[in-house]
Amino acid sequence: MPAALLANIKRGSIVESQHHGHIAVVDGESNLVLSYGEAEFITYIRSAAKPFQAIPLYEDSVPEIFDLSEAEMAVAMASHSGEEKHVRAVANILKKIGREPADLQCGVHTPLGTAVAEQLAASGRKPTVLHNNCSGKHAGMIAACINRGLSFDNYLEFSHPYQQRLWRTVARCAGLMEDAVPLGVDGCSAPNFALPIISMAHMYAGLVAAPDEISQRIFMTFVKNPDMIAGEGRFDTILMRATRGKVLAKTGAEGIECLAINAPQPLGIAIKIADGNSRALAAIVVALLEKLQVLTDDELNRLSHFRQEVLQNHRGHVCGMIEAAI
Repeated sequence: MPAALLANIKRGSIVESQHHGHIAVVDGESNLVLSYGEAEFITYIRSAAKPFQAIPLYEDSVPEIFDLSEAEMAVAMASHSGEEKHVRAVANILKKIGREPADLQCGVHTPLGTAVAEQLAASGRKPTVLHNNCSGKHAGMIAACINRGLSFDNYLEFSHPYQQRLWRTVARCAGLMEDAVPLGVDGCSAPNFALPIISMAHMYAGLVAAPDEISQRIFMTFVKNPDMIAGEGRFDTILMRATRGKVLAKTGAEGIECLAINAPQPLGIAIKIADGNSRALAAIVVALLEKLQVLTDDELNRLSHFRQEVLQNHRGHVCGMIEAAI
């Protein structure tokens, strides 16, 4: 089945661009309750894998062993903006495990937080590895290796015992065998996992549908620390703040968004924008949540500006909008 039309980009009253993609929504009993495009479409989960890459940390009691706070565990599952609190949290993890930023192998990029990037540029400073949105995940991987007595100078190699364990963990959560989960290299150099969209939705439903203790901890860490998962002005943080413990949201590169809905009917949602552009994701998510009737009127009101997101030109004039087509 081809990708479905998910959003229109309008200039004035004319549709100028469109975004197609795939959506799968599953309930707590693994039933597909709604889909657009192809629910079995296979793509990389990208950073939406992070909650599940943290499972071995909890299995091995790493937070307790190294006295990691809930906010520090949140940044270990984050695609953070590089704000001061994010950088400080990652630095604290490294200090607690006796390592240095130089041990992180995620590389350096301009912070995802626009304000942070502007502040660094204005002060003549360059971003560091701690500003990398995946630095918390990498600090967590090193912590897990140290706890297990494993080498960490090669912690990103596919053949490393810890990466093999993460592969098994993700496959298990997706209800698949490892051999059915192809591996690729993520932007931060860590292995990443190709999965059907519906399997991603099942994974997120598993965080809220009769969850075990670890799933409950992951869910609560997200919804209690939304500012650590993304950052100011970013949709995941805004959505989790607005829904106050009902929705876990995790974005991924190339147009991925996954959600766990803790409602009377628990739901897992996975979205993939076919062209990889994420600009319409917020409008699509809000329209989808409204369609599924999982948000209160108050929650919808707090998110109403995403329904038809206004586009402005370089003079600040309104020239168009992003509008969901589902």
